[in-house]
Amino acid sequence: MKNVFSFLFIALTITACVATKNTSKAPLPNGNWDYVITGTPQGDFKGVMVITETDKVLTAKLTNDGVEIPINKFVFNKETQKMSGEFDYSGTWILFDGLLNTNEITGTMSASGMDFPFKATRKN
Repeated sequence: MKNVFSFLFIALTITACVATKNTSKAPLPNGNWDYVITGTPQGDFKGVMVITETDKVLTAKLTNDGVEIPINKFVFNKETQKMSGEFDYSGTWILFDGLLNTNEITGTMSASGMDFPFKATRKN
């Protein structure tokens, strides 16, 4: 009987450690990211995506040559590592979808039924 309790205790301890490791090690998108949007009719766009957290709420913006474009309705899911948002660029609504993979975000910017590749790398 003592062996059963010992085995159960060890099994529960290992399970608890594994669960803690998985959730605490998940990367967060906070920080500055060099981004590029490719293949648009106006050419490629490059700049810095800035993701900040204030009172547990994430906000994001795109910056390029002193211009800042806030990403509205920015959402990040820690479990799936997916993010999304939208913004107005020269009167056109752009939808953003991305996936975080440690130090890289890949996804699309969509406008008027067209999708354009988006890629960002974390700045050091």
